[in-house]
Amino acid sequence: MERRTGGPELLTISWVGRDRLGDLPANRLGDGGQGVVYAVPDPPGKFAGEYLAYKEYLPSVRSDPDALYELVSFFDELGRTDRHDHSYLDKRLTWPTALVYTGARPTRALPSENPGTTVTGFLMQRITEEFELDSRRLGKVKPQDMAFLLNDDGFTGSLGLDVDDGRRLRLLIDLAAILNRLHRHHVTVGDLSPKNVLFMLDPSPKCLLIDCDSMRLAGRDVLPQVETDDWAVPEAAKATPASDTYKFGLIATRVFNRHQTSTDLTGLRNVSSALANLAERSRVSDPAARPPMAEWLRVLEQARAQLKQKPPAPPRQRRPQPGPQAAPQQQTVTQPNAGFRFPSPGANPPTPFPQPAAHPNQPNQPAQSAPYTPYAPYPAPQRRPSHPGLSAAGRAIVVVVALLVVAGVWLATTRYSPFGDTAAPGDSTSDSSLSSSPSPGSDSGSSSDTAVKSAPDPIDSPETPAEPVVVDRAEAPGATVDFSQVVDDPRARGVATMFAHFYGAVNERDYAKAMRRYDPHSKVVNIDSAKSREGWTRDMSTTRESDIALTALSDDGTYTLATVSFRSNQDPGYGPASDPEDTCDDWTITYQLTDTKGYRIFKAPREGVSYTSC
Repeated sequence: MERRTGGPELLTISWVGRDRLGDLPANRLGDGGQGVVYAVPDPPGKFAGEYLAYKEYLPSVRSDPDALYELVSFFDELGRTDRHDHSYLDKRLTWPTALVYTGARPTRALPSENPGTTVTGFLMQRITEEFELDSRRLGKVKPQDMAFLLNDDGFTGSLGLDVDDGRRLRLLIDLAAILNRLHRHHVTVGDLSPKNVLFMLDPSPKCLLIDCDSMRLAGRDVLPQVETDDWAVPEAAKATPASDTYKFGLIATRVFNRHQTSTDLTGLRNVSSALANLAERSRVSDPAARPPMAEWLRVLEQARAQLKQKPPAPPRQRRPQPGPQAAPQQQTVTQPNAGFRFPSPGANPPTPFPQPAAHPNQPNQPAQSAPYTPYAPYPAPQRRPSHPGLSAAGRAIVVVVALLVVAGVWLATTRYSPFGDTAAPGDSTSDSSLSSSPSPGSDSGSSSDTAVKSAPDPIDSPETPAEPVVVDRAEAPGATVDFSQVVDDPRARGVATMFAHFYGAVNERDYAKAMRRYDPHSKVVNIDSAKSREGWTRDMSTTRESDIALTALSDDGTYTLATVSFRSNQDPGYGPASDPEDTCDDWTITYQLTDTKGYRIFKAPREGVSYTSC
């Protein structure tokens, strides 16, 4: 339902009854010190078809429901008053989108005005796979946060991350642009650290900020502010534009010196002396003397332009560290600061750079677990108060479908037209166990709130040097996609990565993960139908793909068209419709892809599908 807010303009925000979110225990993603996160596979009302998670606060958590209401209302209003910023931020924040309640149906705007209604949490966007790291080295899928970049290139390369200085600059530019827009609208991040910033590299570097309910809007907090050791500001005032700048300066420094805790500016200075100077100014003790994010954005863009003009740098030598650095990640609850001011962009004179203050663990302070994320949980940094007391029809038809499914053209029964051109009428058998179900790689440990606090955990270093990253291949567990024929297309790596995860999931028999690669509106498989999913899984059960190559990319004004060739091996009876006894076939398929927060398979029209027997 939607309720109107107060104020001179009539605005609406969404309230959703907890009982409309489906079987929550079956879709639990993780828990932490603040509460529990659940997948919402069948969102109600206007949220139908969206990829959402529900964060439910623990009864013991001291939250401000009215402040949470204001967060939801703010972003709704931003969509009307500043569509450009709203569109930009919507792809880069896991912002609360609706209040979830129990009890009486709300009739007034603010939660505090509805005494019979209890706000239990909120809906938010779940982390999509573009922001996840699926590496054999890690053993399970993890959120791809910036802390992975605070390690030497040998380690990041061993994870399959190809992040040169140019890409690092582009990530910092995107993060600076996010912060600049948030500050312009009187929002501060507060607990800004690499574990709260996820990133994707393809088709272009982009950041995603998580734990958005911990951000401060116009001086008001939903939850008590926290800080992470080695990222804490020296001043008492927290969650201000100046404190965000301080922490951004540390991120920029450590992203280029490839270290979890160092403040050495050599790496940043090798890229741009102007950036190194800006990082110095960002860490001065006087908050008013720190540069605004708009200045950071300008200097970063200049550094990127200069970097393009430089000859390629020689490959970096791997540092002799035994493995990824596991920095201590203690976080401190701080007193909310209701009186901060957004400094004027003009009042930022450079001042001498002092050594950052040490932040030793304080004794006799109660521990508070980190918030969790809208994906599967991973070990999160511990948080602690800074002051005591404070506070994701016949056999011939059935057996031929396996390879056509890979073509994006499933034909489970005679009710399905080939190549996914029509829906399955009358098939409404649905449940909530499919693509939004918890990842098989998840565990139930403590995790952080809107995206997993998953920076590199301490793991054994490889005994041999990491293999070089192959620039024209996309890899995922179970499959590799060669995109050398289209490597100059900026979409190539992103599309190839999607197909690597799709085919890899098929090869690894992780069919729920494979189905997540279909657009929610695809007619190939009805992801809301248990019968449809079971048929899809059954008919894919003997298929294995190899020699996968992305050979062409184009668009038709509506879809991205991606041509893929591959070899498919399957059991007798599971071959193409015209040759069901084939056990090996070479396919060429042109898929229609959508691109809404990541590439997804819509279908493969009949005219774009061909094969020959091996």
